[in-house]
Amino acid sequence: MRKFIIVVLVVVTLAVAADFGAAAVAEHTVAEQLRQRLGLPSDPSVRITGFPFLTQALAGQYSAIDVRASGVSVGSLHDLDVEATLHDVEAPLPEVTSGQLSSVRAAWVEGRVRIKDRDLGRAIGIDDLRIQQPTDQELTELPPGAQLRRTSAGDATMGTRAPVRMVATITLAGQRTEVIAIGVIELTDGLVRITTSDVRLSPQGLGAVNLPRGIRQSLLRELSTDVKPGSLPFAATPTRVWVQDGSVVVEGTASNVTLGQAGSR
Repeated sequence: MRKFIIVVLVVVTLAVAADFGAAAVAEHTVAEQLRQRLGLPSDPSVRITGFPFLTQALAGQYSAIDVRASGVSVGSLHDLDVEATLHDVEAPLPEVTSGQLSSVRAAWVEGRVRIKDRDLGRAIGIDDLRIQQPTDQELTELPPGAQLRRTSAGDATMGTRAPVRMVATITLAGQRTEVIAIGVIELTDGLVRITTSDVRLSPQGLGAVNLPRGIRQSLLRELSTDVKPGSLPFAATPTRVWVQDGSVVVEGTASNVTLGQAGSR
């Protein structure tokens, strides 16, 4: 009995190893195709979810495929993270093995682009820009038309508009000090529009000293900007924007798409 159990364990181990090996080959094939279509300097990360892989491959049906690419350049932005999750994917085995994947089809796709604060800061000329979630108090101080509520999970309402808190360092009265800008980030016509409504000194800055009017107006203009993050992968239509500490995320969905629609401008 003991020998039988050992044999079974060896067979199972080999089968699992073969399954993971086959999945790795398929993931590499998909990554190569996406690198060409997205114009990336290196292969993106591709992960085929679900187990066992070989059962899915033989059926030509995959529950989900996750794709991640970093360092994507669009216009003045040069460090975008592009992500997509393909659901209910149809990929016949001959196409996977041959690498001819342009007709691979997904029932629906979630696509997203992540704009990092340092990348955005470079684009608008502020090297140390930090993007954060505003506090509850700061949310209540937004103009009436810009006020947004938080959900029970603690995140700002996610839709085409979201509140944003930006922290930057400027030279004031001969010393470097932090300022905090509060505003709204909005998704409109494929653009991410940031409208800053208030700029104030950080409590760790110069205390009760108010920003001179000229500097305040200049910062309001400088921190209110339009950013073009490029189109979402797989022709997904942008429908949501929200703020995470350190980044702005644009997300959308598309249905009935092929790998040939992977391109993101």
